[in-house]
This record gives sequence, C-alpha cells and structure tokens, in this order.
Amino acid sequence: MPQIRPITDLRNTTEISELCHAKNEPIFITKNGYGDLVIMSMETYEALLKSPIREHPAKEAEGMCFLTEQSPIWAGMLADVLRQHGVPFVQESSLGAGLASKMGSLSETIRFFVPAPYLTPASGLVEELFAKETE
Repeated sequence: MPQIRPITDLRNTTEISELCHAKNEPIFITKNGYGDLVIMSMETYEALLKSPIREHPAKEAEGMCFLTEQSPIWAGMLADVLRQHGVPFVQESSLGAGLASKMGSLSETIRFFVPAPYLTPASGLVEELFAKETE
C-alpha cells in the first residue's frame, strides 16, 4: 500500500529518508489534502529508470498482454485504429492522474494492454502504424 504523508512530515528528514529506503517505493506528499510531491530513494528512482517495460501483473492476471507504450498524441491515434479493427484494449497512464497533472502531459505515456488472443493482430497494427516513426 502506498505511503501518503502530509507535507509537514518533511520537517523530519531522517524519518522520511529511512521510510523511503525501507519501503523501496515512492512516498506521496500532500499539501492541504491534495497530492503535491512524490519522493523516493535514489535506488528506487534508478531502478525505475532502468526497468524494462513489462506486462502489468494485474493485467496479466486478467489475461491481458502488454502491447505498447506511446505518448498521448500517438495513443489517441492508436486507440482509434484498435477500435476500427475491433480490438478490445485497456489504456493506462504511466504516471497516474495526480502525478500527470503535476508533471504535465509531456512526461506522460500511455500503456496499452490487449487480451492474449488479440495480441498478434494488434502487434501488426502497431508495427504498421509506427513503422515510419523508427525509420
């Protein structure tokens, strides 16, 4: 379960630092009851940067497979193409709503998941749609 702390807890830097290192996950800081900051240890941050894109465990349990991750502009186009071809999908923000609103849409990417039987045709659509982008 994520740690959520009020901004006044930042006065005790040692406790917050120990909590970041013990949990190995971000701590969400609120200000006046609203999300304001996210802090984490350097190790957690570096692991986050290095981690390859994998299937989301909850999606995997639902029989969903990771398809691709795209910027919001390309994600909108891909969603339209998948709908036109009758491919069911789930979209998920890489940042979450609170963090995305703070960091801005330039930092956000959208992850797409499709049911396992649709993975091959959906992968073909992604390749066709984004092939020129990599050339």
